[in-house]
Amino acid sequence: MGLKDLETKFKYDSDRDDIINDFYIPVLKESCRYYRLSGFFSSSVLTVVARGMENFIKNNGKMYLICSVELPEKDIKVIEENIKNPSKALENQLIETFDDIEEGFVKDHVSALAWMLAKGNLKIKIAMVADKGEGMFHQKVGIMEDSEGNAISFSGSNNETAAGLMYNIEDFKVFRNWEKEQKYYFDDDYASFFKYWNNLSNRMEVIDLPEAIIDKIIEKAPNDINDLDLKKYYHENIRDYGKKSKEKINLRSYQKKAIDNWLKEKKGIFAMATGTGKTYTALGCLQKVLKKEKKIISVIASPYQHLVQQWKNSIEYIELDKIFDRIIIIDGGHPMGKKILSHSLLDMYNGDEDLNKILVLTTHDSFSGGKFIELLRKSELKCPHFLIVDEMHGAGSYTHQNGLLELYDYRLGLSATPKRCYDDFGTDLLFNYFKGVVCDFSLEKALKTNNPETNKTYLTPYKYHPYFTNLNYEELEKYQDLTKKIIIESNKDDNGTKNLENLMFARANVIKNAKSKYSVLKNILDDMGEGIKDLLIYCSDKQIDKVIKILEPYNLHVRKFTMELSATPQKKHGNKSERDIVIEDFSNGFYSVLVAMKCLDEGVDIPSASKAILMCNSSNPREFIQRIGRIIRRNENKTFADAYDIIIKPSSNSIPEFKDIENDIYEKELIRSKNIIKLAVNRSEIIPKIYSND
Repeated sequence: MGLKDLETKFKYDSDRDDIINDFYIPVLKESCRYYRLSGFFSSSVLTVVARGMENFIKNNGKMYLICSVELPEKDIKVIEENIKNPSKALENQLIETFDDIEEGFVKDHVSALAWMLAKGNLKIKIAMVADKGEGMFHQKVGIMEDSEGNAISFSGSNNETAAGLMYNIEDFKVFRNWEKEQKYYFDDDYASFFKYWNNLSNRMEVIDLPEAIIDKIIEKAPNDINDLDLKKYYHENIRDYGKKSKEKINLRSYQKKAIDNWLKEKKGIFAMATGTGKTYTALGCLQKVLKKEKKIISVIASPYQHLVQQWKNSIEYIELDKIFDRIIIIDGGHPMGKKILSHSLLDMYNGDEDLNKILVLTTHDSFSGGKFIELLRKSELKCPHFLIVDEMHGAGSYTHQNGLLELYDYRLGLSATPKRCYDDFGTDLLFNYFKGVVCDFSLEKALKTNNPETNKTYLTPYKYHPYFTNLNYEELEKYQDLTKKIIIESNKDDNGTKNLENLMFARANVIKNAKSKYSVLKNILDDMGEGIKDLLIYCSDKQIDKVIKILEPYNLHVRKFTMELSATPQKKHGNKSERDIVIEDFSNGFYSVLVAMKCLDEGVDIPSASKAILMCNSSNPREFIQRIGRIIRRNENKTFADAYDIIIKPSSNSIPEFKDIENDIYEKELIRSKNIIKLAVNRSEIIPKIYSND
């Protein structure tokens, strides 16, 4: 066979076509030359262009790849100073990518291309915009040629990146050199490639990939290409790549005990530390109830939209979704959710035989909202109702308490920290509603107890690194002024709760946003040294842009993680949300740092994260337990996690009028610090630093 024997289409669209299996694999199988212009270069480029390469490699196929690289401003200056020798700048930007390849899919595909490089069957060139780094190389052309000289070209929107071929909605047109009416377009693509390959562009500088980077890639090459089995990564539909295969979850003994304890009263709280499996333990309870009840309405409420999606993924992972007749999502990203629920409840009431088990996945805001409550109350359904509240401490707030309806026969609350800080009333309400804790698997227990399956503790041990700084004169003055106002407001007889709350928030923000924290952040980054990765930085909305600016000179791939990132799954992302994509890119090493605000505190699963810098924090135990929880989840590549905390301490030359205030602030800061220290593996060496007067 050859390319002429294939029934290739004129146009491919990833919205309807499986581009990898319908185009790349069959065409590469018949080709012995592959010329490719692409917009971006990273290890993910090598991953994706390697797809379908197995037969191409066995054909002794030769590949010629031109792609661009985005360089930081300081590296562009190096190139401008010595445009004919930009290798060093490229090395600094690219070489770390290949030091960090661990995940099997990426490693094996890069190994395939590394083998081609080692055998001289792959040539890579880098295109850079020559006029002071402005603009970028954005050509996207491919040419494949068989042994008889038949060739096809394709050009369109697709980049040689994982997202470009798997998740984005992309399309490209295909031209054949043996078809008279298409040859003009083919020749244009062919000329375009070789113009750049021969460095004949007026605006582009095209150079060979530096030897140091080639050597780094070749290190990944196998001794024998037959040692690799790339077929194991191909699926009938490539969009399924990355999805976990469905399987039965084997619950641990403490999870089974938790389920048994909960079943005694059908109510209870799982006070389980992050990473100890409270989601699947809760679903174990739901599974038991679903087997028992013929007709039931179940509600799972989470604090944020992205956690709603996380629950949906977990339910599908264990195929619990097959038990429900209908799953309805009600949150900001699903405006029709309440309407669908209304019709579903009516159908259920009218005896629809195909509608006996409904699951509603929603947020704390939605499940406690008037419309949602009205729908459930007015349905008059005489069937059981089941409520699971994730991060249940949030349901104890004044506005969310409304969702804790008596009509729920089954009730389960989940939280690593079920008690509400400084809110005894809210805590008592929650504990009375859910009928107390039926499983207590604390952070301390998870850090000290070995998992018999791995012979390692359930959570990763962590080290605590306190850094100290002070408030400046203006900040101390503002703190003092707000303290006086708080005292006056708290002594008022009338109900000034909201005013008092605002004043206390404003005072706390003086500490959170202390200007001196920025220089401490630089010190921490410098102390971390080269190769920073797997790092979370928690900051406030006032700090985030400044923090991003501080990170620029460190040549790190940095991404904000804020509420602005959509949590709604989108078709163009392969039914993943923007947040899912960012978390995946961080987990895969594309981003080395996430700069986050509160939306990354609760429930988000990022096992690869191993370091956290607490720029903005409070004395609320729940906040720092949640943040530490993000970095101590077990991951095969982690031995220890590291928590870096910036603490406001009295200045060594305190002004007398502020001495009491500084001591008071430090005492509040120590509440957080003491809680983190007591479980840290390096506590003995850190405690003297906390209490010293240096």
